[in-house]
Amino acid sequence: MTDATTGSGDEGCTRRTLLGVSSALAGAAVLPGAAAAAPARLTSIGLQFAYEAIVTLGKAEEVGATPLGKRIRIPITGGRFDGPRLSGTILPEGMDWQLVRTDGVTMLEASYLMRERDGTLIHIRNTGIVHGGYIRTTPVFEVPLGKHQWLNEAIFLGTVGAADPADGPAVRITVYRVA
Repeated sequence: MTDATTGSGDEGCTRRTLLGVSSALAGAAVLPGAAAAAPARLTSIGLQFAYEAIVTLGKAEEVGATPLGKRIRIPITGGRFDGPRLSGTILPEGMDWQLVRTDGVTMLEASYLMRERDGTLIHIRNTGIVHGGYIRTTPVFEVPLGKHQWLNEAIFLGTVGAADPADGPAVRITVYRVA
């Protein structure tokens, strides 16, 4: 039989070793300055407006039934975006792949390029969910290092709604940076 207090026997040795390693790791994980304190509890999440985009769309094409649901593809034909830190055009080479699940929920997955007015290319992959009138997305950006790299370094949330009829077949996407 093993005595866990004295650490005799195989189990006690293993337990003592694990306790020692655990204590050593805890001591080694000390962070400098204020970061060493316990993390503050997150009580609210703020949103900062990043930009609004009008994304023009081509004709939807039903791909058909798949094991996951009904697949639809919608070409992204262009558009524009504008916000406090960036603005420009949406290039006409993107695609929105939608999956209508058997429970009626639609999953969105769009991938396209935006060109900032200074010439910077911004790749966006925007995934989301449509359920009833509720449409929310989580855009992720890939941007060259430099002036716009803040897009690489944050989490974003988006809403999708109807665009002005004068814009033709289009959607209005409003993007917020999580603060």
